[in-house]
Amino acid sequence: MLFIPGPLIAFLTFPGVIVHEAAHQLMCRLTKTPVLQVCYIRAGNPSGYVIHDAPASGWKHFLISVAPFLINSIVGALICLPVALGEAARSLPMGLMDIGLGWLGISVAMHAFPSTGDAASLWKAMKGDGASWLLRLVGWPVVAVIYLGALLSAFWFDVIYAWLICFRGPLSLLESLV
Repeated sequence: MLFIPGPLIAFLTFPGVIVHEAAHQLMCRLTKTPVLQVCYIRAGNPSGYVIHDAPASGWKHFLISVAPFLINSIVGALICLPVALGEAARSLPMGLMDIGLGWLGISVAMHAFPSTGDAASLWKAMKGDGASWLLRLVGWPVVAVIYLGALLSAFWFDVIYAWLICFRGPLSLLESLV
């Protein structure tokens, strides 16, 4: 198994880190949760961060925590869609634009999974007095999946997920339609 240090991966896939943090910040704005500090990319661990006030509800906390999963997945897939469509048509060989879009889309989708810090923060919010039973019911499996994704990233799960979202998923959808 090939081991590449996390900071090097973050450097090579920096657009994904930026979109990940922008997703947190966007959801903070949408939930009217004050943002105190934002770092979109840096050398170190974490590669980026958003520091915000405590959200007004557990559900707002949930939305802020999972925003990168939704936004990075969608943005990564949309960026790669022209490449996936070109591959499905097999009309032209891959060009520099395809390679660039493929790298950008994979970079964004690779950073879709929330961090273990996001999971820990969500876990704390779910244990609070104001957390509803429905939030706990929905949130506990989400926290477990976040930790599982972090564990599996040592086995390139983030890259596999990005490839599935960006290429295999659209190609499978096209094949089912034809």
